[in-house]
Amino acid sequence: MPMTQTDIRAHYEQDWAQRSENADGEQALRYSDPVEDAILYPAYTRLVEDLGLRVDGGRVLDVGAGSGRWIRFFRERYAPATLMGIDYTAASVALLERWHGGGDPATAPVFRHADITDPGIDLGAPYDLVNVANVLFHIPEPELFTRALANLARLVAPGGAILTTEYLPHTTMRTQWMLVRSRYEFGAAVEAAGLQIAAVRPFGFFTNDPFGIDGPDDGPRAAFGRVREGVRQLFASSLDEPTRAFFVDLMTDIERATLAFAADHVAPEDLPAQKLVALRRATDRT
Repeated sequence: MPMTQTDIRAHYEQDWAQRSENADGEQALRYSDPVEDAILYPAYTRLVEDLGLRVDGGRVLDVGAGSGRWIRFFRERYAPATLMGIDYTAASVALLERWHGGGDPATAPVFRHADITDPGIDLGAPYDLVNVANVLFHIPEPELFTRALANLARLVAPGGAILTTEYLPHTTMRTQWMLVRSRYEFGAAVEAAGLQIAAVRPFGFFTNDPFGIDGPDDGPRAAFGRVREGVRQLFASSLDEPTRAFFVDLMTDIERATLAFAADHVAPEDLPAQKLVALRRATDRT
């Protein structure tokens, strides 16, 4: 049965608490795919540069901060004047404060228990960059999704941007965990919130679910899924570190080569990949 936002929240309340309790160090909380990291992080940095966003010395908000993947990213690569992470689970906020809090109060991130679908959300002054990675398609209810976009539009500063990860298939796709909205449904909702899509950057074929591909599960989507599952099994096996590093580098090169070739032949929205999508205020249009 498809999960509601309440169901998903309940899962992560338990999951983040268990992860924090069982971790023997911050490294144990790094749950993202190493190949995806190798592709996504440079693409993200390049998009920030291309959009001319003020991150160093600016205000950055991470929505759905989870176990701190993007908090770590911003702290390692930038020096924002303000870095706030919010999550709708109290367990995540406790985890973030335990593993990513402390240090110099002038530069330490701030964590808040807050829900981006809350009509009364108040996070202070607008932000130059609002990061919303793997969040919006976990809000299946239409009214909550609409409210989230309205809040994001209010939280982004003039000249700033919202960076979200989406799939943008031709048809809306519902799974147990996700409502992957079609490019047309997503685009209409973005426009209704007073935002515009400023850029679309694909970043991976085999490191994420193949929801960018339309059609039945036994067609091309299944072929991409089999490759992804094979890679996951490989990395989960008992490889020694040199062998693991070799396969990470190999898969990263395969992803980069495929993305580079596809970029010359296929529109970014049509690639069977997850995408970085930049949203800006419609009033920022030049």
